[in-house]
Amino acid sequence: MKIKKNFFVIIEFAWILMAIFCLGMGIYYNVKIGIHKAWIIYSLGVISLGMFGARRMQRKNNENRQNRKY
Repeated sequence: MKIKKNFFVIIEFAWILMAIFCLGMGIYYNVKIGIHKAWIIYSLGVISLGMFGARRMQRKNNENRQNRKY
C-alpha cells in the first residue's frame, strides 16, 4: 500500500513540474515570438495545473477512504 501512495505523490509532482515548465516556456516564447505561438504552451500549463489538482484531490479522497476502513 505504501508503494501505491508514493506512486500517486510522484505523479502529482510530475504534473506540477510540467505545469511550471510549460508556464516558463510560455513566457519565454511570448517574449521571443509573441502570444500567437505561445498560447498553446500556456494552455498546456493550465491543463497540467488542472491535472495536478484532480490527482491531488483523488489521492486525498483515497487516503480518507483508507483511513475510514481501519
